[in-house]
Order: sequence, then C-alpha cells, then structure tokens
Amino acid sequence: MKAIIVDDEPQSHEVLKKLLANGHSDVQIAGGAFNIAEGMKLLQKHDPDLVFLDIEMPGGSGFDLLEQVGMPGFYVVFITAHNQYAVSAIRSGALDYLLKPVTSETLSQAMDKVRSKYQEKLSIEQWKVAFEAFQLAKQRRLPARMTLSTQEGIHYIPVNEILRFEADGNQTEVFTTAAKKRLIASVNIGEYVEQFEPYPSFMKVHRSHLVNLFFIEKYVRSDGGYLVMTDGTQVPVSRGYRDVLLERLEQL
Repeated sequence: MKAIIVDDEPQSHEVLKKLLANGHSDVQIAGGAFNIAEGMKLLQKHDPDLVFLDIEMPGGSGFDLLEQVGMPGFYVVFITAHNQYAVSAIRSGALDYLLKPVTSETLSQAMDKVRSKYQEKLSIEQWKVAFEAFQLAKQRRLPARMTLSTQEGIHYIPVNEILRFEADGNQTEVFTTAAKKRLIASVNIGEYVEQFEPYPSFMKVHRSHLVNLFFIEKYVRSDGGYLVMTDGTQVPVSRGYRDVLLERLEQL
C-alpha cells in the first residue's frame, strides 16, 4: 500500500514513519508534504493508495486539498489535535482519523480499518459532509447531518431525524424517523457516544443505548426505569444515568 503524509509538523512525519516501519510493513511511504501545494504535487507524482492528511495547516485545511482533487482515488486518514468539534466533523463523514500525538496503538486501530475499507476509497459526498461539518466546527456549530456506512451502502442522515443508537455486539443499529430498513453500522457504539457528545439533545442512558432526548415520550420509573420513545420502543436507563437524564430533559 503506497502512502504519503501531508502535515505541517515535521515531528508528525517522523513519528508516523517510525511507527509504520516498526509494525506495518505493508505500507510504504512514498513522500511527505508540509502544505497544500506540496501535497497536490505529491498526489500527482505518486498516485497513492493512502493519504495521512492533517486537517489544519498554514494556508489551508486538508479539506481544501480534497476539494482541489475532485474525486479522491485514495483512502484518507485524517490527523488532528484533540478537538471535539473537529473529531465530530470527521466522524460525520464516516472517515477515519488519528489524534495527535499518534501512538502505536491508535495507529494500529486506524490501519485495521484502512485494510478492511480502503478499497471503498472516499466518495465526494463523504468528504463534502465532513467539510461542511468542519466549516461549522470552526464557528463552534455542530454538523446537521452524518454519514452512515453499512453493508448496503452509504447513507446521509440529518441529525434531527436520528431517534437513537443501540449496540449490537461490535456493531451499532441506528434508528431514524425515515428509515424503512434496519441500519447496521460496523462501528462500536462508543464511537457514536464520542461523536455526539457535543450535541445537547443526545445522551448515553445505558451501556448499549444512546438516545435523542427530543424523541422521548416519557420516562417510566418502574422496572428499574426505562424510556418510551416516540416510535413506541422502550429503552432501559441505567441507575447511574437517571438523575442526569431527568435534569437534561427538564432543560430541553
């Protein structure tokens, strides 16, 4: 797998190269760039399979580079400092990322995803969703839609149509007001909990359930406590979340 690194920090290049050389012999770094212009030249020269792409760089963002490319013919792993809004933006496009400082463990997790998904490449719609979300993030505003990748294909879902998320082993079932079929994402529910943490209307109420508070019809105190959603489904509430849940419902 041929890869390039586009990141304005030399240390990021060195760390990635070292970690890849030590544990990922199937990845060959063809070159490195430190800004958007250099990144474009490398893309044209090497036609890589994989790009490690920093989000924020002097003179433009990683999304600006993708916009110039048009139809990306490579898989992208974004690199970002720990920024809750930026992470939420990346996940809105169902894209993969690494948080700085990159470690062998986080790189291995990202590369496992790359190996299983990179044949899919990156659709224009996916990066548009992420770019739109990133633009909102810079204004401290939250993305209005998310990308959901399932075995059937890629779904683009308005956030205000999401009822809830439910863990299904290592996968997550997503329930919306519009979906006629089951939407199963091959993503652990913990990733969605992190993605939707900035949203005031979403809350984890149980180890297996993340709900949109706007779609709660009532809270039932009996049987350990559970929610009745507007679609009639019942969602258990863990004791540790109960008081915070009731407080947040009062604030909506």
